[in-house]
Amino acid sequence: MVQRHPRFQPGPSSGRLDGFSERGAHELARRIRAAWAKVGWDVEVRVERIASEELDDGRSIAHYTVRSDLMNGLAQRRRDESAQPDRRAA
Repeated sequence: MVQRHPRFQPGPSSGRLDGFSERGAHELARRIRAAWAKVGWDVEVRVERIASEELDDGRSIAHYTVRSDLMNGLAQRRRDESAQPDRRAA
């Protein structure tokens, strides 16, 4: 049976991934892209800075978010099959 979409995992991601930090947001974006690519879909995912918070000691913390072109949680474009390596050739 052909899997049409990545397996859904409700709630927080496994592990201690901080999706609001720049590093965590980039990792989350990578995981989303990889999950959809694995089942043959191309998804545009980007990380955006959404806010900064001033701390009492004068430092500031930036907060990030992950945005994508998923519609209702589903990808819209199939991956270009010609750009993928031919697995039968191996």
